[in-house]
Amino acid sequence: MVTCSPFWPPQSQDWSKSDERLLQAVEQNEPDKVLALIVKKGLCPTKLDAEGKSAFHLSVSRGRLDCLEVIISHGADISVTDGAGFSALHLAAKNGQSECLKRLLQERMAVDCTDSIGRTPLHLAGSSYRIKV
Repeated sequence: MVTCSPFWPPQSQDWSKSDERLLQAVEQNEPDKVLALIVKKGLCPTKLDAEGKSAFHLSVSRGRLDCLEVIISHGADISVTDGAGFSALHLAAKNGQSECLKRLLQERMAVDCTDSIGRTPLHLAGSSYRIKV
C-alpha cells in the first residue's frame, strides 16, 4: 500500500513527467495504468500540480470510478483538498458524479465539510442541477 503523507514515501514535491502521466491515465480512464504508476513509480495521486489539481481530484470530478477505486485502495488520503479548497466530496457533488459520491461516502468521509467559502457538498450538488419548469 502506498501512503501519501508529506513524509512517506520520500518524494520530490516537484511535478514530474510521471505525475503528468498519472493525470493522463485518469483522464483517459485507464485504471491499470493508474495502478502501475502508483505502485511502480511510487506516485502520490493526491499530489497537486501547479493548477491545484491532482489525479485523485480529477478521478472524482470526471467520474472515473475505476481509477478512484485504485487510488483509494492504495491508501490515498481522501480528505485532502484541491488547490481551490474543494474536497473530493465537494467535487463529486458539484459535477454530478453520483457513483463517486457514493464510493466516497462508503469511506465515511465527513459530509459536513465546507469549502473555502463555507459551502457544503450538498450546496454544490443542489446548485449543479437546473430545475426545468
